[in-house]
Amino acid sequence: MEVVHYKDSDFEELISFLKKSWAPQHAIYDKSLFDWQYRVHEEDPCLSLLLKDEKTIIGFLGNISSNYIVNSDLVRGAALAMWVVDEKYRTSGLGILLLKEVEKHHPVSLTLGCNLQVAPMYERMGYSYSSALNRYVLPLQAKGYMKLLKNTVDSVNIEQWTDQIHRSLKATIFSNHNINAEQLEKLFHDSISGRFALYKQRDAEFWKWRYLNSKGYHYVLFGDPFDSGVVVARIDHVYDPDNEEMHGLKVLRVIELIPRSSEVWNGKDDPGFRELIAGVLAWAEQNGCVAADFQISNHRLEKLLNDVGFRLQNPDFTPDENGLAGLFQPFRHRVNPINFVWKTRDSQGKATSVAIDDTYFVKSDGDMDRPNIWPLPTGWNIYE
Repeated sequence: MEVVHYKDSDFEELISFLKKSWAPQHAIYDKSLFDWQYRVHEEDPCLSLLLKDEKTIIGFLGNISSNYIVNSDLVRGAALAMWVVDEKYRTSGLGILLLKEVEKHHPVSLTLGCNLQVAPMYERMGYSYSSALNRYVLPLQAKGYMKLLKNTVDSVNIEQWTDQIHRSLKATIFSNHNINAEQLEKLFHDSISGRFALYKQRDAEFWKWRYLNSKGYHYVLFGDPFDSGVVVARIDHVYDPDNEEMHGLKVLRVIELIPRSSEVWNGKDDPGFRELIAGVLAWAEQNGCVAADFQISNHRLEKLLNDVGFRLQNPDFTPDENGLAGLFQPFRHRVNPINFVWKTRDSQGKATSVAIDDTYFVKSDGDMDRPNIWPLPTGWNIYE
């Protein structure tokens, strides 16, 4: 048995292994999407790992390697995305071997959306655990929103909520094509630095890779890095071709909320940033969205989000009025919420503690914000 780094030449064999051991088909089997997600570049070694038995692949641990900030120190970290071992080896401890190999070279290791059966094992290995990112939801069009709820609710309540949101919406804010990666790097540093103990460093390279040059979704940027701040969002379509009433419904997915004023993270109101979010919601309504959501690891923006009209959805999708479906492509009312496990170590390799509210992680920090269906239907990924 040997553990080796994934190489571009391993792609076909790896996909054959994954089809047999994980899923018969998946969007990530598209090579352009795979290479983008795992940051496979010809000039740089990929840090995802293969487990081989006499040159045959029997395991894979995907590693989206990036820089992280831990208590103001810059370190290398691994966002783990897909951990698969051949079924006949799953009780052998070889999967743990892959994880420990990643930990040797990454003072930070984490995963978003891990299998619930695996979460206790992470905790035994010293990882902190949060059962769900905080998910905030709101309706933009009452009838369409109610179609995305599993349980029947009083339509009057949803209509009143929607009317309240519409009254708070400001003039539509359109996307800003003039925002560049270097501006986003400075905005993020000015907004976040000193406010959180653990987060992924969003330098210019990150912004270019993750959003501006994404191979998956088309992301739209709003705002001004030098004024109120920036919102990163995209539009999802419900994929449910057997249900004509549902298929194609649009939902705004807010991915990043980066205020220009760092005091917002301490609960201070910022009318400019609040109006920016409201303007993005107005844009989404204009583009036919019936609902919106946002997910984040901390509670720091909760008051501001409530003021805009968002409400917190509990991990069990309660209350029913807030029970916006968990997955849109392919459509499912209920899925496991995006949980979060993380582990940080000091220069001596000793585990350190970071509280969940001192972290900044959103849906795109792992592999939770990339297509599950590929290719996307024509026109479903283009918005200005």
